[in-house]
Amino acid sequence: MKKKGTQITDISVIIAGIAGDGVLFTGNILAKILKRQGWWVSTYRDFPSNIRGEPTNYTIRASLDRVQSRADDIDVFMAFDCGAIIDHADKMAGGGILLCDGVGLSRYTPVQKKKRTYHTFPLRKLARENFKSEIYKNMIALGALAHILDLDFRVIEKLIAEAFLKKKGKEVVERNIRAIRLGCQQAEKIVEPEELYPLVERKDAGRLLLSGNDAIALGVLAGGCRFFAAYPICPATEIWQWLARYFPDYNGLVVQTEDELAALNMALGAAYAGARAMTSTSGPGGSLMMEAFGLAGMTEIPVVVAHVQRVGPSTGMPTKTEQSDLNQWVYGSHGDFPRIVLSPGTIEECFDFTIKAFNLAEKYQCPVVLLTEQDFGQNLFTVKGLDLNKVEIDRGKLLSQEELARMKDYRRYEFTADGISPRALPGMKNGLHMVESNEHDVRGYRDEDPENRGRMMRKRMEKLRSAARDSIPPKVWGEREAKTGIIGFGSTFGPIREALAQLKEEGIRAKYLQMRTLWPFPVKKVEGFISSCDAVYIVENNYSGQLSRLIQSQLRIPARIKMKNILNYSSLAFRPREISTEIQRTL
Repeated sequence: MKKKGTQITDISVIIAGIAGDGVLFTGNILAKILKRQGWWVSTYRDFPSNIRGEPTNYTIRASLDRVQSRADDIDVFMAFDCGAIIDHADKMAGGGILLCDGVGLSRYTPVQKKKRTYHTFPLRKLARENFKSEIYKNMIALGALAHILDLDFRVIEKLIAEAFLKKKGKEVVERNIRAIRLGCQQAEKIVEPEELYPLVERKDAGRLLLSGNDAIALGVLAGGCRFFAAYPICPATEIWQWLARYFPDYNGLVVQTEDELAALNMALGAAYAGARAMTSTSGPGGSLMMEAFGLAGMTEIPVVVAHVQRVGPSTGMPTKTEQSDLNQWVYGSHGDFPRIVLSPGTIEECFDFTIKAFNLAEKYQCPVVLLTEQDFGQNLFTVKGLDLNKVEIDRGKLLSQEELARMKDYRRYEFTADGISPRALPGMKNGLHMVESNEHDVRGYRDEDPENRGRMMRKRMEKLRSAARDSIPPKVWGEREAKTGIIGFGSTFGPIREALAQLKEEGIRAKYLQMRTLWPFPVKKVEGFISSCDAVYIVENNYSGQLSRLIQSQLRIPARIKMKNILNYSSLAFRPREISTEIQRTL
């Protein structure tokens, strides 16, 4: 039976405390519960780069319609300490409810402030009195949330068993379930029926709850990659952690290297030998890879790099999000050489674009970069599923032994109309050739002749012309006839889509161009979109407006069009209202 209270279709819950309180684990469990009860879920983790002691929070948004962004306001707040209230209480919606540990206080007296209800809920005290350890406070908190949201205990118990049974045994499972039930009972004593948020229950319908990193790892496997080398670096590490667990079952090999330069060089070696190969990195790891990135361009070895952006420069903020590495991968390394940079905006695109990246890398014999961000890489989103029937493998001009045998004079770097030369693998009969980092002739031997240099440069760069036609085009969302345009890439997809809906409610018609290939730059598509607008807002998570500058470097913007940047470099992802409010203010 559903409890009395306000039944809703969209809710945002925040759990906050300090690193070590179990905030992230509790948030993950709650997200999984809501997903299994048929809700669309998106999460937002905001945590420090140290292990214990600093503020951390986890926001879970659930809706009966698909959501791909954190909400503007918080409905339910579970605070492990009073410091969390100072940090986040201003984001609470009217009518919201907050439960705070109270640091030892034993009274449950509610306090009303600004149409919000504050309850003291002594998590640590309850854990000590009932389990002789504060470690169970997060499960008590989960129980309180289960009462407020009217969650299915069968689902909760199953998830707790999945989390603990194999690693810690039946006794630990039972203790955690008792702690959850205790939290539920205590919440029932103090929370009034009108303060509850009972959620309707729907069928799960076989949907998945994945992070961007999870989806990339799945794409690596489905895309035929079987060699992955990487050095651990936040927030990209989950990609190779997932692969290290599952790759061996599919004859895949994962190597943890001594640094990022070694990682990309090892991937290049595997790709040269014929494997589909990849690495992942973030922040300063990408900087270390620039030398090997140039080697991939000169040798025309196909390789894929997943770069999950974080706050920079230098070490920066390893667990926070930013979009400030676009310039690095579009222009990075020394000299001119072709590269392709893709930017997925949904979980499905993380999967699909990874497969596409391998096809493009082998077809055009160049490095391909998957550029995502911490916000998208580490947070969880519900998806309908991943379509394996669409998976296609294109290995480009990779020669078979039969094709090579028919060639009288194989030339690895042969001049061709499309700039793409036939590729033989080492050890193939009649396929002898040299591969080195110096400028070379058609057989790969060093050649510094100016005429040869000119032809080789034109040959390599010609590949970008073909790749531009074959890359993933931008996609337009919203009202196509609208004169107000928004342009963004990567994880701004969700906030921008929701901002479009908010603008529509205010009577403002707008449309959004989702950039999905950043390089080679889709000149005609972007030019056509901008030309159809009177005002264009470029939304990105960086200080200098790197996407805006890239656009203006590739196009001549008509003077009649108002161009404005909406920038966020706070280390936090956009909320939808931040975008729609700025457009309303300046339109």
